[in-house]
Amino acid sequence: MQSAVRFGRLLLMECQLRTALIAAIKRTDSGALRAEMMLAGRSVAGWQVDLAHALLCERVICLCEGPNDTLTTLQREVEERGGEFHAIRSNLQLVSLVRADDELIMMADGVLADRDAVMQFAAGTNGDAKSALHRGIAVLPAGHSLAASHPEDFERIAGDSHWAGFAVIRAGQVHKLADLPPDGDAMSLLLRLALQASVECRQLADGSADSGDGTARWMIAHSGSAIAEREAALLDSSVSEPSWTGPGLAIAAIATRAIAPRWIEKGPEISALSAVFLTLSGVGLTGYGLPLVGLSLAAFGAFGGAMSAEWSALRSRLWSQDTSARRATMLTIALDCSAAIVLILALGVPISLVANAALPILAIGLAHLAGRDDRASVNAFWRDRGLHLIGFAIASGAGYLNEALSIFAIAALLQLLLRRK
Repeated sequence: MQSAVRFGRLLLMECQLRTALIAAIKRTDSGALRAEMMLAGRSVAGWQVDLAHALLCERVICLCEGPNDTLTTLQREVEERGGEFHAIRSNLQLVSLVRADDELIMMADGVLADRDAVMQFAAGTNGDAKSALHRGIAVLPAGHSLAASHPEDFERIAGDSHWAGFAVIRAGQVHKLADLPPDGDAMSLLLRLALQASVECRQLADGSADSGDGTARWMIAHSGSAIAEREAALLDSSVSEPSWTGPGLAIAAIATRAIAPRWIEKGPEISALSAVFLTLSGVGLTGYGLPLVGLSLAAFGAFGGAMSAEWSALRSRLWSQDTSARRATMLTIALDCSAAIVLILALGVPISLVANAALPILAIGLAHLAGRDDRASVNAFWRDRGLHLIGFAIASGAGYLNEALSIFAIAALLQLLLRRK
């Protein structure tokens, strides 16, 4: 009997759906929809959907005034991940979409919540969202700057606390909306219904709303200036720290940060295509008998690969379920193979001479291995393939490419031996 009850509970949990409720109705000071404001290449609503995906929501429901391009893009993203997306206009539509036993995650219109704080609040200290979420209403203290500056968004729910714009409740509260005025604010009504049902109110962990340097980690997209400030802080904390032992990589990191807000969506792909085109051009010109020009073009191709890797790392840190980092690794291997080929052609020896032909492969291969060193100042130099190819181009022009490759390979081998020791 007990095993049957246990099986029934497990079956019920399997049938439960986890639903995220967001909104795209309120507007900024300039009249633009908060949900459509862009932050680091994504809309505010897109960041909320990304957070819902991190919480393993199978369905996203958005309260809106009507369809638009932003919602169409979000619907495509959610459906590509295997989820459901519904854009609705009325509370009654919301009632018909959820079941009483479902888990409902509410995010207020335009709220940009700190991911770590949300995971700690809803999924526990281990951040495991696979098990049942901790139900509760996130609150801010009455004296918090967000509550003071935007009381209409972070409304007071008790004498000393305000709603923080995030909550996890049973979806059964949604069905009670059918008995309330249909034109009421669904978020506010659900919040009141959850309070009446004695859902626990829990304050966010210390430091969740504000970082140590005063930058808002939990904010409302009320204006373009607030978005720009959050975007700058977010990018500064996400870009890699350049090491000037690899000047090509350092320049790529600085360039990526300088143009990040504009190119973050397509930067990895555009840089990768440029790298492939320049590298193949370098191979072709080297084989045609112009090693100096070919090696130089291959060097610029390697720099394009470094840019693509920086873009991929940045986008992967910011966006969940991004696969560009894996593509960047494959691109790095492909560019290393191309570098070896262009150096073989630059030597001007028949491919049948295995010893000479193997020297570029050995040099690039050893450099690739040396670039896996844990020390940033060391691996930056060995990963900077653009710098290496420029040096080989100079050596080729002077007639010492063979000697330069030999010295380079020996240096990489010594680095590996020292690291192993």
